[in-house]
Order: sequence, then structure tokens, then C-alpha cells
Amino acid sequence: MIRRILAIAWLNVQQMLRNPAELVGVLVLPVALTLIFGSAFGSGGGDNPVTVPVVDEDASAFSSQVVRLLDAEESFEVTLVARSEAERRIAASENSVAVVLPAGFGDDVERGTATISVMQDPTSESGFAAMAVIQGVAVRMSADVAAARIPEQMPFPVPPATFAERYAAADRLWEPTPPVSVSGQTVVASEVRGDSEFASGSTQSSAGFTVMFIMFVTFGGASGILEEREQGTLRRLLITPNRKSQLIVGKILGIVITAVLQAAILVGIGAVFFGVPWGSDPLAVTLLLLSYILAVTGLAILVSSVVRSRDQLSGLMPLLAVGLSMLGGSFWPLQIVSPFMQTIAKLTPTGWAMIGLTDVVARNQGMEAAVVPTLVLLGFAAVSLFLGARMLRFE
Repeated sequence: MIRRILAIAWLNVQQMLRNPAELVGVLVLPVALTLIFGSAFGSGGGDNPVTVPVVDEDASAFSSQVVRLLDAEESFEVTLVARSEAERRIAASENSVAVVLPAGFGDDVERGTATISVMQDPTSESGFAAMAVIQGVAVRMSADVAAARIPEQMPFPVPPATFAERYAAADRLWEPTPPVSVSGQTVVASEVRGDSEFASGSTQSSAGFTVMFIMFVTFGGASGILEEREQGTLRRLLITPNRKSQLIVGKILGIVITAVLQAAILVGIGAVFFGVPWGSDPLAVTLLLLSYILAVTGLAILVSSVVRSRDQLSGLMPLLAVGLSMLGGSFWPLQIVSPFMQTIAKLTPTGWAMIGLTDVVARNQGMEAAVVPTLVLLGFAAVSLFLGARMLRFE
């Protein structure tokens, strides 16, 4: 009995692999879109420095300090350019920000009226982070100027020293650490997911596209069953020694194997090309993906048992797959939607898959975070597979 079921399942997988159109839809297109969107939303590691063009038209000790402090920032890669080149780069969106130190900047520092000019691309998110660093440099220099001015306000004589000397003495107090520093600690709430940290762009897109395309492949497998019914193949199979239950289980298993193959490829793409930490807890990830595959396979079988033809299923497939993916958080983090929409997401298998994968992959919460989503998905799978198998017609 088991051998017959496996033979039927493997036959379905071979039919998919031999069909160029199915192969493109199941493997080539998902991989291509994952690569495109994964690249668009940034690498998983987030270690690429931001290139910051700097225009130094003053060439003073004070403007050189600005360049040195910006270059000391690990997330910056400072390059000296002319003003025209900086303007061209910002206009062409080649860089998110450019810093301009105009002529007379050093004299203005001594007078306490200096300004660091910044050109910024409004469409770039990294530009806002760069602005925070530049403002930090301005705060440090302002403190140095204020400290250098203090001796001038003393009611008693002080040892003679130039402004530059007093400024340099004040600035040395920032090294090796500033007088007041900030110690940051990332806190991730495991119980209230709405307060948890967001998945990075590449992790979100890798998990989201994996969840969405698994649903596409399961509906494609169910569409194949409808095609066999319309061609009379299923009806002829009933006269073979195989029982109807064996045929149904074999067909379902074939869809599951195909979806597992696709999931493995998409997970590998995310891990290798974008550094997505899919391997942080392999067992938890495997349980989540397998339970999700069973759940959406059951949904596909259930829908195919209700519609009358393959054409009807083909029309419903993109609506259901994309719609449930949007509701479930495949395209954007669930934390950014309203509480009502977060509740709606928990009524879908895609929502529970994304909740579990985000907690395990993005937040590294381990097996404990996978238990509830896995149980919910298995419950969804049990109900939908039972109803779909009972209602599936062979003729």
C-alpha cells in the first residue's frame, strides 16, 4: 500500500519536472523574483558602508576634523569630491547624503556661527541615519567651541593660549571615549509580537516569497488533479488495483514533495545570497515549513473539490495566493498594520507561517516560538485535508 502511494506521488513529481511551463512557474520564476526583491530590499547582513561625498572648500584644521570624524564612523565611507560632483551624485541618487564645508568654515567655528551643509536624497532611508551621525559631529564641535570660550569669561587672569589651542584641549577629552556615552541593548518581546523588532528587508522578503510561492505550487498541483479529471485519467485510475484513498493520498503527497523541493531551494537562495539566518534553528524552521505546506495543500485540495473546472481554479489561484499572502504579512511586517488586520492574519495559514518564521528566523527565539504556529497550521491542515479529500470528485 505504501509503495503504491509513493509511486503515485513520485509520478506526479516527475510530471511536473518534465513540463517546462510547470518547471518555470514552480522553480525558475520564484527564484528569480526572490533574487530581484532580495537585492532591492538590501542584504541580510546590513554591513555595506554608506558612501558619503565630502566637499572641503575650507581646508582648515576644523574642516579636516569634520572629515576625520565622519571617516571614523564604521558605517561611512568618506570620499573627497568637488561641489559639482557631489551635486551630481545626489541628483542621480548615487549617494544618499553629501557634506559641504564651505570656505570660511574655520573662521566661522571660532566665531561660533559655523554651519555644516548637507545635501540629502529625500527618497533614501540611509540618508536619515547619516544625518544623525553628522548632527553628532556638529554637537561635539559645538561643545568644544563652548569649552574654548570659557577662559575668556573668567573674572581672573588665565594662562595665555590661542582659541585653537583651547579648542584642541577640549576636543582631546572626547578620546578614547566621550565624557558621556550611551550603552544600547536590544530587547525583544517574545510574548507581545507587536512590540518585537522588525525583520530586516531581505529576511522579510525571503520568508514572504517562500510562503507565497509555496501556496502557488500547491494550487498548481491541485490544478493538475483537475486537469486529469477533465481528461478522464482519474476515472480510469479507479479501475486499477489502487483504492481511491491510495490515489488521493498519493496525489497529495506528490504536491507536498514538490512544495518541499521549492521551499528548500528558496530557503537556500535566501541563506546563500542574502545572509538570511534560516539555519538559526533548523528543526523549528523545518516544522513550520512542513506544517504550512500541509495546511496550504489542504486548502488547495479543498478549493479544487469545490470548483467545477481547472479554468475556474486558475482564475482563483492568483487571487487566493496573493490575497492571503498580503493578509498574512508576506509583503510587509504584521507589526505595521492595525490590530484588526493582525487579528485577520491569524485566521489565515500564511499569517501563522509568517508569525512563526519571523520569530524563529528574524528574532532567533527558537523552538518555543514555533510550537503554537506549528500546532495551528497542523490543525488547519487536518481539517482542510479531510474535507478536501472527502469532497474531491474523480469524475
